Amino acid sequence: MRLTTVITVLFSLLLSACAAFNPIEKPQVAITHIKMAPGNGFQQQLLVGLQLDNPNSFAVNLGRLRYQLSLQGQALAGGSLNESFSLPANGRTQIVVPVDVNLLSGIGVLRAVMNSMQSELDYQLSLTAAVENFGLGDITINKNGKVGMGAAAP
Repeated sequence: MRLTTVITVLFSLLLSACAAFNPIEKPQVAITHIKMAPGNGFQQQLLVGLQLDNPNSFAVNLGRLRYQLSLQGQALAGGSLNESFSLPANGRTQIVVPVDVNLLSGIGVLRAVMNSMQSELDYQLSLTAAVENFGLGDITINKNGKVGMGAAAP
């Protein structure tokens, strides 16, 4: 009986230690700019610059990004990027992701942006990324901040 009790206690301690162990600290994300690409009928594409900071002492390999973006409190659109890339250890990476907006469904957002008359807009970003390290699966990062609108992209 004693051996069973000892094994049970050790097993419980091992499980609680594994639950507390988190091998990765989530990267930090911020929108650096938003630029309008040339429009196509009722579709408008925004090019959104993202800065990803890796607080870990090892590279973090990401793939398959999914994101949702709101401006001035209005849901704008979402998108995905299916390219893999690596965030260097304790480093920073900048990427640009496309966000397709249907102008008919985005009228509320456009009205809020036009009425704001501010040089910077409030944004809410939800980014889900597939972490290819350690078999961790997806992580989700939420960020609120301010961003300036840029000119049309070349």
